[in-house]
Amino acid sequence: MASVDELKPVKRKYSAELLGKLGVCGVDIDVKKSGDAVLTVHLDTDDPVIKADLPKSLDGFPVTYVHTGPFRKR
Repeated sequence: MASVDELKPVKRKYSAELLGKLGVCGVDIDVKKSGDAVLTVHLDTDDPVIKADLPKSLDGFPVTYVHTGPFRKR
């Protein structure tokens, strides 16, 4: 069970690296209904080849992936 405070340094450490990878358009910390925090990586593609090349965990914390499409400025 991870907290937001535990994941903040992990997000800072890996965000630039993840955002440099093909298909990644965002990195966030989400809180599940159970109260567990999770590192969430937003993808602009649902290509399984791209997703397979991304880490399943970082510093021992699981990473979830969500296909959100590209982010756009408003």
